[in-house]
Amino acid sequence: MIRIIYHIAFWLLSFLLCAFLLSYDNNWTEALLLSFVYLPVTVSVAYVISYFLIPKFLLRGKQLKFVLYTLYLLVGAIYTTLILNTFVFISVADYQYNLMPPATRDFAILNAVLFLIVLLFVAISSIEKLVTTEKEKNEAIESMAQAELRFLKSQLNPHFLFNTMNNLYALSLKKSDKAPELILRLSALLEYILEHSKNDLISLKDEIDILEDYIYVESFRFGDRLTIKKENSIVEKSAIQIPPLLLITLMENCFKHGGKNNTGKINIEYSFHKIDDILRITFCNNFIEQGENSKAIGLQNIESQLSYIYRNDYEMKKTMVDNWFKIEIEIPTK
Repeated sequence: MIRIIYHIAFWLLSFLLCAFLLSYDNNWTEALLLSFVYLPVTVSVAYVISYFLIPKFLLRGKQLKFVLYTLYLLVGAIYTTLILNTFVFISVADYQYNLMPPATRDFAILNAVLFLIVLLFVAISSIEKLVTTEKEKNEAIESMAQAELRFLKSQLNPHFLFNTMNNLYALSLKKSDKAPELILRLSALLEYILEHSKNDLISLKDEIDILEDYIYVESFRFGDRLTIKKENSIVEKSAIQIPPLLLITLMENCFKHGGKNNTGKINIEYSFHKIDDILRITFCNNFIEQGENSKAIGLQNIESQLSYIYRNDYEMKKTMVDNWFKIEIEIPTK
């Protein structure tokens, strides 16, 4: 609807311009009538070039055909204008050249004005198409990025659920009194995943709360061998937003690689600090050196998720020193 209004406004202005150029002795009635005679040629040429020749030939790489057909069209338009000019010479000027409207006496200038309007219309139309195409391209990229993010989250959820269900199964075999509490925490985790994992961002407070439930569930696998230290200097945790499942995935990586081939102590440390407008998240775990390291799919997913949400406005560092693996993430708090 807006496009139709733009087109009507453009041709109305063009019509008034033609009338102004064709008027003489303030004879606006005759000028308006002549505008109705000449303008249809301009309108026809403009729409044929913009909506037929450009998309059918120029945008498909057939430049030579585009140039040839455009020349044919312009020659035909000039010939039509010549016929109309003859009609004006006969009907309006009564075969008297000096009685013709001034703008129609110089045939070259008349065509130049008419084709200048065509050029202006084609230019505006092309810019409009370019903007629309760029917008559609950006929307397609955004849609693909969101689909990729949903896929990454769907990878996180089954992997996490597989581990927690194994824990619950082990406790049920032992007929442990702690099973009900574990089921309650697991229920909270499942509700969190179903309700919040589809969001782009969630409050840091909610993520930390659900992380505590996750640690409780995972701690049953390791018992007294597990030592976890945490540090949090942030007071207003509800005001800070982070991607959902970020902390759980980082902690899951600590449990997975810290406990792999490790029959001794498993040490995990994590911290949250706010420095100006930057949130720094740090997770560390000890590990047993192996000849072949498996790919950390969870960390790859995190990096893809951060890249989608924050573009280039984040940092993710991974270091390994003295059998300690450390991952540090910095993201903006605003």
